[in-house]
Amino acid sequence: MSQRLSDTPPDMFSTIEHSGEQYLKQARDAKPADAFSWQVLAVRAWLQENNVLAAKNLLTQLQKVASPEQRPIVSLLDAEQALLTGHDKLAEQQLASIKRESLAPNALSYYLLLQANRLEQQGLPIAAADMLTQRHQNLSGSAQQANLERIYALLAPISSDTLRGALAENYQPDTQAWLRLMAILNSQHASDEQRNWQLNSWRNSYPQHAANYYLPEGLAESSLLALNSYQPNHIAVLLPLTGQLATQTAAIRHGIERAHQGQSSRLSFFDTQANDMAKIYQQIQAAGADFIIGPLVKGDIAALANLDPAMPQLALNMPPNSQSSAHHYYFALSPESEAADAAQHMWEQGHQQPLVFVPGNELGKRSATEFNRVWQQLSGHSTRIAYFSSQQAIESDVRRALNTAGGSGPIDSVFMASNATETRFILPYFDFVRDARAKRFPTYVTSRSFIPGGSAPISELTGLHLADMPWLFGSDPQLMSQVEQQWPNSSSTWLRLYAFGYDAVNLIPQLPDLRQGTAAVSGLSGELNVNQQGLVERRLQWMEYQDGDWQTEGYQATPDSIEGLNLEREQELERAFEREFE
Repeated sequence: MSQRLSDTPPDMFSTIEHSGEQYLKQARDAKPADAFSWQVLAVRAWLQENNVLAAKNLLTQLQKVASPEQRPIVSLLDAEQALLTGHDKLAEQQLASIKRESLAPNALSYYLLLQANRLEQQGLPIAAADMLTQRHQNLSGSAQQANLERIYALLAPISSDTLRGALAENYQPDTQAWLRLMAILNSQHASDEQRNWQLNSWRNSYPQHAANYYLPEGLAESSLLALNSYQPNHIAVLLPLTGQLATQTAAIRHGIERAHQGQSSRLSFFDTQANDMAKIYQQIQAAGADFIIGPLVKGDIAALANLDPAMPQLALNMPPNSQSSAHHYYFALSPESEAADAAQHMWEQGHQQPLVFVPGNELGKRSATEFNRVWQQLSGHSTRIAYFSSQQAIESDVRRALNTAGGSGPIDSVFMASNATETRFILPYFDFVRDARAKRFPTYVTSRSFIPGGSAPISELTGLHLADMPWLFGSDPQLMSQVEQQWPNSSSTWLRLYAFGYDAVNLIPQLPDLRQGTAAVSGLSGELNVNQQGLVERRLQWMEYQDGDWQTEGYQATPDSIEGLNLEREQELERAFEREFE
């Protein structure tokens, strides 16, 4: 500490290289604008020297003269003094009073360091490591290496089960990555092959993470991770076989079993309602399974992900977060995916300004958000979004929707995430509010509006565009005939779930290639592809309602049927209007 000090003070939170007395002398001789920085350095030096009395006296002076901009810095020093004297609760209160956004980068880094010190003193090493992880990117050189080593030291003594349990908490992604890696390294039960798989999977998921420093030297690439095709010997299927979802699950199970017929691999089912995921995963490992289909429920998917299963997986729902993982895939029948497909299809049909008209519930809002997201990517502008509430308010809802501001031009089409009853009820109001004689907007709906074809024509549905699974429109008539014979009263919902399970099995050997960008494959549930995040994407089959049945889009009805349907439609409109104004 014998080097001469510069007249210009260093950053207040730089490394302490001189004594408190030297910094204080500089403060006395400095310009008023620089004096505060020298005083902060003096307090920090005295605290580092454990000269609490000198630090306290100078802090008392600073508290009296600090400007509003300087007060958060004084609070940081107060918190550091409290920690040094063992008053961690007081330090917690002082740190809580500081607004993080008011701190400059170096001051924020120091704040995070004090929080880590406080949390470690309070026996919360994982939370302390989270604070250190947040400051890591703002450090460099030896300071960054020391920070890295301290994170590791905090997590190394913690059991694998405790670390995995912490994954359920809302830690930032970099901290989650630390927890996953340390849970693998600290595990006492995994075999060498399982550990090798998990470490390779972690490395593939977090190739730039600082904790790669702690991967074992010479870690070999897992032979399974290098595969471009899965040929499992034993598939474990995780489904809620009992409980409220048992009926829906039965359809998925039947589809899985049918698709698996004739394969040499073994198929085992595990009831996710009967045990927690940790117990089920132990059973899967004991059974010798090497591929997982499921779970179905999002909470179970998250719980299994926290265990880092050492085998490929095709989950039957969306991932619990945005983090992708090598050899983990997600296949879902979600309203969002259908809304996304509708946006893509309507853009391909040449529409420029759709109106999105959806129920004002959670499902409707999710569908509208996803449609709008995809439409913005394709067109560069937003859609018009409007919501409907009840039958009593539908006329005013339609009027308001047609007058919705936004977009880039007049409405030229409509997308509705409505069910069949809602669709039949709403469509005539668009004709009535506009003009029954005007050409109806091309209207597009999802599978929720599906009704079986082949019966008496429903006039208000004429010209409606609907997307659904190809197999409901006859893509595999032989299999459909067999299913209808075995389960004669199956609903369209049941048939969709059957196709969902059927496609899940058939996708298994093709998943890696699809993720790498090979051409989509045809399934019962649609044209299937896999994006880089491992999400299975579906393109549905679009049909048009004409003559009482679903026809390929562009189908031309006969003149007689058109005339009859137009007459029927006008009569239905008149009856609807009479009922409305009674």
